Amino acid sequence: MSSITYDRKNPFMATVMEAYCISEGSGKETNHYVVSLKGSGIRYKSGDSLGFYPTNNYELVKETIRKIRAKKKDVIEDKYGEETTLAEALHYKFTIHRAGKKFLSAVVKKMKRGKDKEDLENILDDREEVDKYLFTRDCIDILNEHPVHFTPQEFVNTLSSITPRLYSISSSPKSHPREVHLTVAIIKYNNFERDRFGLATGELSNRIEVNKTRIPVYIQPTKEFVIPEDRSKDIIMIGPGTGIAPFRAFLEQRIEEKGAGRNWLFFGEVHEKSTFFYKDEWFEAMKNGHLQKLTTAFSRDQKHKIYIQHRLLGNSKKIWEWLQSGSYFYVCGDKQYMAKDVHSALIEIAQKEGKLKKEDAENYINQTLMKDERRYLRDVY
Repeated sequence: MSSITYDRKNPFMATVMEAYCISEGSGKETNHYVVSLKGSGIRYKSGDSLGFYPTNNYELVKETIRKIRAKKKDVIEDKYGEETTLAEALHYKFTIHRAGKKFLSAVVKKMKRGKDKEDLENILDDREEVDKYLFTRDCIDILNEHPVHFTPQEFVNTLSSITPRLYSISSSPKSHPREVHLTVAIIKYNNFERDRFGLATGELSNRIEVNKTRIPVYIQPTKEFVIPEDRSKDIIMIGPGTGIAPFRAFLEQRIEEKGAGRNWLFFGEVHEKSTFFYKDEWFEAMKNGHLQKLTTAFSRDQKHKIYIQHRLLGNSKKIWEWLQSGSYFYVCGDKQYMAKDVHSALIEIAQKEGKLKKEDAENYINQTLMKDERRYLRDVY
């Protein structure tokens, strides 16, 4: 057992033991990873996340250095005043897979007065427009469009530091001691005639060698997104897409604890045939009486798109009965759309089944369930 404490400032170099696709034939890649914590002494609980420090693709590092007409061995100072080579800095320390506002501002300052400069200045003044512009471009793209010169140090000074990525853990430590499982959707696309990947998911997808690759990780604990201590309590879990991750951990823990509480899982994705993540595990749990209800929504398997919120409304009476009998309600996944739609559906259920006015239904969901009783818990991003 290690006597070293591993955390965000001192991550553990963990070996990736397994890596395989769980969305074959879907046209998008979602992978399952098993990461060994053996020898670290790291402990975690169901509901926690794994922090992972990614590095930039070295081909992108080389292309970026070439674009600013610099050399790999050029010496720069990082933001802590420490000297390192440009190649090392761009590989391990700074974000280059997507440009930031500081870099764009520096480009604009170096441009000659004219329409192009005015257009970019207008973009910089509009928060939505600048976000949209930067979302599709890295530093190379912007320098292709607006060639200006940076010294290596000037360039590095415009970049933001690489920050760790957090992934909900999809395993229970009671079922998988000394290892962590992850469910990761790989971000990949082609833009400006170049293949792109998400910083962390690109590394996980393209540069992992099973039982060889070691990655820097730590545990990001959760305080509230946890299973009720009272094992007799029922739980409703809403986990579309990779939002399913913590609920795989929850169910594993509930099985190990042999509690009397019922479990109801809602899962949504695109196609049942290719994106029904962990299907066999859910069916096995149902067969053995560990998962009482499984409700799915595969949006593209019929003419009209069906999403999780539609399934919630279709089960409104039962949902209300479970909530009134003390059930906990969990949501994990997309914050921008899914979580909002699920929240609206809950309010609608409270109005319909609880015979409440809209204002009272909103108060029940927003105040009573979420804040007073803490039975409506979310892990959204």
